[in-house]
Amino acid sequence: MTIIVGTDTSAAADLAVEDAARLARDRGTELLVLYVRPDEDMQSVVDPNKAADPGAYLAHMMSRFPDLVTRTRVETGDTAERICQVAAEEQAQTIVLGNRGAHASRWHVKESVPNLVLRHSPCSVYIVDTRKAQ
Repeated sequence: MTIIVGTDTSAAADLAVEDAARLARDRGTELLVLYVRPDEDMQSVVDPNKAADPGAYLAHMMSRFPDLVTRTRVETGDTAERICQVAAEEQAQTIVLGNRGAHASRWHVKESVPNLVLRHSPCSVYIVDTRKAQ
């Protein structure tokens, strides 16, 4: 079984990565850290809360969680759609996401990545409260 955690490499998303690792450890499952690069990713160029090099962030995962079978994967496209597609391909047990973007007005939350994944996921979804990092 696999637990997938979506990350945009921000400090808030890193809290979700930590919780996903704990969950994988408790369940004895593999951890897949998934970074989805949007087709037009201009925000990450100017967002100081995101890692300057997502590849370096992902490369650090295996040494960060040496007690877990850990893989990383980079995809391109619509974030919520790709997370759900990868979960289906991997036959994931659970998707873990931070709730960043889910605190806007109710009209904007409707189209947030966590909400879209909740509505379309092929498996369980675990949402981590990441407000302390935002």
